[in-house]
Amino acid sequence: MKILLVLTDSSPECSKAVEMLKVFCEKFEAPPKILVILEDLYTLEKVSVSLGLPLPPSTVEEAKEKVLKKVKRVWKKVMGDEEADVEVSVIAGELDKEILSTLEAERPQFVLWGCEAGAPLCRILEEISIPSLIIK
Repeated sequence: MKILLVLTDSSPECSKAVEMLKVFCEKFEAPPKILVILEDLYTLEKVSVSLGLPLPPSTVEEAKEKVLKKVKRVWKKVMGDEEADVEVSVIAGELDKEILSTLEAERPQFVLWGCEAGAPLCRILEEISIPSLIIK
């Protein structure tokens, strides 16, 4: 079984969602996988280019690396093991486009959503037929 936890800009340190990922992965003996979509970073990058003031290339990569470290730190804390590892993908992009693309490629059987249950997420949930759980 494949279980995917989706986090967004506002939730990379959402320990509650990471704890739920741990519970589900243990219950179903599934490897953990986390996807973080940085839509705000993507928007900032797009706007800066349209204003003729593009961000230095290192800005996006540094932001993604910072989030990656945060997520891995939370995972290690939840696991109670400094050696615990988890597969994390950090993408700067449009929320719906990146999630749908990842779901198509990964084909998880279950998705945990550690993000706001706003209109964009509702639209995504309407499009997919994967059992999902939103963690608040």
